[in-house]
Amino acid sequence: MIIFVKIIFKMNFSTSKWILFSFLIFGACKNSDSVKVISVSDSDKVKIEEKNIAEKAIAKMSIEGMTCAIGCAATIQKKLNSTSGVVSATVDFKSKTAWIVYDAQALNLEGITQVVKASGDVYSVSSIDRTDTFKE
Repeated sequence: MIIFVKIIFKMNFSTSKWILFSFLIFGACKNSDSVKVISVSDSDKVKIEEKNIAEKAIAKMSIEGMTCAIGCAATIQKKLNSTSGVVSATVDFKSKTAWIVYDAQALNLEGITQVVKASGDVYSVSSIDRTDTFKE
C-alpha cells in the first residue's frame, strides 16, 4: 500500500486522482449479497438455563465514584455478574444505580457491597436495600 501511494504522488495530479478513484471503486470493500449459512450442531448450542437459586432476592444499590459508563459501570457490572450467588446485575451510570438479582441463601447485602468496593478503590456504596420490585 505504501509503494502504491508513493507511485501516485510521483505522477501528475489528474492521473493520480484517476488511479485513486479507480482503486476506491474497484479495489475497496466488496460487499456481497450472498447469504452465509452457518450450521450448528446440537452439542455446540448454548443452553440458557435459569440458575438454581434457593431464595431469589433483588437489591437496589447506589454507587458513588463512577466517572464513565464504559469503564466504571461496565467493570462493576462485570464483577457483580461473575460473583457466585448473583443471577444478574445491571449498573446504570446515569442514575448511579445497580440492580442485582441474587440468591439470598448464598450471598447477603454486605457481600454484594464488598464486591463493588473490590472493583476499584474509588467506588463506594452509599445505600443498598433489598426490594421486591425490579427497576422502580
